[in-house]
Amino acid sequence: MAADDDARDCDVLILGASMAGIDVLYQLRRRLPGRALDVVVVDRQATHGYIPLVQERLCARIDRAGSTLETQRVVDADPRARFVLGEVRSFDPARREVELAGGQRLRGRFVVIALGSVVTPPAGLPGREHALGYKFSAGFDGAAAALERALTREGDAVPHFVVVGGGISGVELAGDLAHLGAARPSSWRAPRVTLVQSAARLLPALTPRAGRLAARFLGRQGVELRLGTRVVELREHELVLRTRQSTSASGGPYREGDGDGQVTLACDGVFWAGGVRPAPALARLNLPTTEDGWLRVGPTLQCFPEPRPRWPEIFACGDAVRIFGGDREAPWPTMQRAIECLWQADLVARNIVQLVAHNAVGAGRSGYPPPLAPHTLREDFFHGVSMGSRSMIVYGPMAVELGAGGVWFRRFLMRQYFRRYRGLARA
Repeated sequence: MAADDDARDCDVLILGASMAGIDVLYQLRRRLPGRALDVVVVDRQATHGYIPLVQERLCARIDRAGSTLETQRVVDADPRARFVLGEVRSFDPARREVELAGGQRLRGRFVVIALGSVVTPPAGLPGREHALGYKFSAGFDGAAAALERALTREGDAVPHFVVVGGGISGVELAGDLAHLGAARPSSWRAPRVTLVQSAARLLPALTPRAGRLAARFLGRQGVELRLGTRVVELREHELVLRTRQSTSASGGPYREGDGDGQVTLACDGVFWAGGVRPAPALARLNLPTTEDGWLRVGPTLQCFPEPRPRWPEIFACGDAVRIFGGDREAPWPTMQRAIECLWQADLVARNIVQLVAHNAVGAGRSGYPPPLAPHTLREDFFHGVSMGSRSMIVYGPMAVELGAGGVWFRRFLMRQYFRRYRGLARA
């Protein structure tokens, strides 16, 4: 696009350039009709770290530059695409127009919302500003700097970090922090690691065997597990916990105080891995949402999935969406994982191309839109979980220990992920 004015009216406007958003562009270019479309991609950051291995990036197990997608460069290398750096301030569905924080307005014939989620403590948690958000680029640099300062500090006190959340993200981060005891940059010290989990076991969304294996792997690497424990308050260099019963690194029972008593735990930092919440920008889009703020979409990933949608050209994908419709009254049990972002991006691209083809044959608005393909519900898919020197594959009720092989395989998948976008410059 030669002139700035050209960016104001494009065929496809993609809001968000993390895993789902950038892959919509990739999937469009894989299809002949999609190659002819002018695309504008908007994001508040020009690069994106590889999210599935963010814990390895944080702990310097993999190179930061080699695990970061130069998103703006990739988009701008496509001769029919343009990257716009900016924060989404508002969206007008009727005009399919977005306004950015700097006042710039962009319009698209089709619009794709891929603004994602954030990992932050609940709004009502006292001292929530002291938590280190590491999962996404907005907080990664600050979290990495805090970790390095503590691990390079002189003195006799052993650095201590706490991970809050015993799901996959928290378990993986605790494992990589503990792995610093075995391998780390020469100037770093090995930290003490505590994992706090409100549930009675780790990995509650997976099979009980997976939770037991995770506890065993982490315990053997020296991680102290505090299960059945909630964070009451965060403070600078400490947190307040309400605990019933915990488990020590050796796997034996551990009790603090009496009953539901509170304890204070000193630390150098708290990494928050206690679940995702809607990105704040989603509340400014004038689009249908669920009660807790996620975008409510239909099986075709359209934001207005009525039988005859008011604005059928508006789509959303990624972990910001909750799918309703079909033969289910409740939201579909989608996985909210990186692989699902890619599946959804593929569907959005296919449906946009179908709408483009429908108009190209002269159907006009009569009979518009045509029937579109629905998302395929995959209620289960294998999970790879890495914990420092150990890893496992979980599929349904099975949990298989892989040793270090799973760590290598996930890095292989990262390299394949980056390789898929090299062809955009030749589209």
